[in-house]
Parts: sequence; structure tokens; C-alpha cells
Amino acid sequence: MDSKVKTHGIKSDDGKEFAFEVDNFHLGRAGLCRLVSLIPGCVVVRKPSRFRWSFEDEEEFCEFELDGVRFVAWEPYGDNSRYWVGPKSPAGTPPKWCPQVDRVREAFVQARPFLGLFFGQPDGAAKRSQSADPGTR
Repeated sequence: MDSKVKTHGIKSDDGKEFAFEVDNFHLGRAGLCRLVSLIPGCVVVRKPSRFRWSFEDEEEFCEFELDGVRFVAWEPYGDNSRYWVGPKSPAGTPPKWCPQVDRVREAFVQARPFLGLFFGQPDGAAKRSQSADPGTR
């Protein structure tokens, strides 16, 4: 049985995949943030609220940066079977493809979620988490 995370590419008019959706059946909001934090060079700058069902519930629940590109993860309508992951763009402008999109998507494709843990993590993730100075993150 293949337990990899299933992704669905989103293409722009020029045919490039500028973002993707990921099934959230086995991957919660906190799990998504944990997964992106394992990508070498990725820094999570905003995590989901601890009180998921509060009045201030948020569609956009995770922001992270990779090589200077800001990404966002959000759940359309706050109740969807997929999360949208892609570059954050200024209001009124569509997101555009960048090489980092491919790196982020590959991390999801290689992940194997099981009870909130991930197997098949991006290369270097385990070493980074063991050797990183907590003050540098």
C-alpha cells in the first residue's frame, strides 16, 4: 500500500504548476507545518492557531519561507478535503511559479504520514533537527 501524501498540481495559463493541493485526510494543519519545517532551509513564520474552532478561525493557517520566497497554506472555506500550498502573492495578483514550488511539493510527495509522524522525510531533515542550534531558527 502506498501511503505517500497525494498532491494535485494547479497550473497557470502558461501551463506551469505554481501551487498544489494536498489531501488532508491523513495530514492536519499542525502536521503540514511540521512537514514544511523539515525542508532544509525552510523557516515557518506562522503556525495554526491552537484553538482551531475559535471565532477567529483562519483559512490561511501556515506561512513559511524558502530561499526568500514566502509561501502560504490555506484551507478553502475553512472546511475542505484539501489544503492549498503555494507562493503568497500581494492581494489582487495571481501567484506565479518559482523553483521553490517544486522543492516544497517534492517534500509532500516523499512524506509518509502515520499517526502524525513522517517517514521518508526530505534529505537532511533528521540531521538538521539534531544538530541545529535552537537559537538559530
